[in-house]
Amino acid sequence: MSRLTIETRLDDDGLGVVVVPRGGLDLLTHQVCRRAITELLESGQYDVVVDLTDTTFMGSRAIGALISARRRTYAHHGSFAILSHDQRMRRLFEVTSLDKVFTIRPT
Repeated sequence: MSRLTIETRLDDDGLGVVVVPRGGLDLLTHQVCRRAITELLESGQYDVVVDLTDTTFMGSRAIGALISARRRTYAHHGSFAILSHDQRMRRLFEVTSLDKVFTIRPT
């Protein structure tokens, strides 16, 4: 079983929330990340950044969770971005053409 921790904090401007998954986002752990983002949205935080710097693996269910979260933030006129400097992670978004869907910024 993969170990995953989630940290949330205000972004540098204090206007949004940064979600930092540490570990692998696989079939067993993606729900932890989904739940953390859902709780933020339910509390009225619609400007979300997911920092994938310490994410070691991302499966298709985790990608689905990010797509769902993006859709929900946009429905509330919020914003959703991904931070990643890892070439493998960025390549995953390119191969799936999700680099055209998500705002992906280097860390």
